[in-house]
Amino acid sequence: MISNPKQQVSLISFSIVLAGFALGSIISFTDPASASLVIFGFFYASLFLLVLGLATLVGLGLRQWLWPGLYVVNLGNSFRQAFLIAVLIAVSFFLLSQRLLFWWVEGSLILFLAFVEAFLNLKV
Repeated sequence: MISNPKQQVSLISFSIVLAGFALGSIISFTDPASASLVIFGFFYASLFLLVLGLATLVGLGLRQWLWPGLYVVNLGNSFRQAFLIAVLIAVSFFLLSQRLLFWWVEGSLILFLAFVEAFLNLKV
């Protein structure tokens, strides 16, 4: 485990660059009509990792700006919420590709993830 905050942020930034490169390559060099399930799996995985990294860094930056000094707590909270946002976006793109994305499905998904976040924040 990397204990230096600058190393953690640089590792996350490097993974964002790799995931963005992978996503851009898949979008640029593949034809969706003739792509296999493996290509779609890589597409959704790279989309998930890109959103996860970006949302983690944005959330961490905002938390460090608003509540400085609690780096480990801020990183954990940012990663957890970024994970939920990445799940929301990846599942939304999958439902959109399957023509199953309706406003009530997206609303149900958002409410479900909001309840998961509320459950994870319970202090028992």
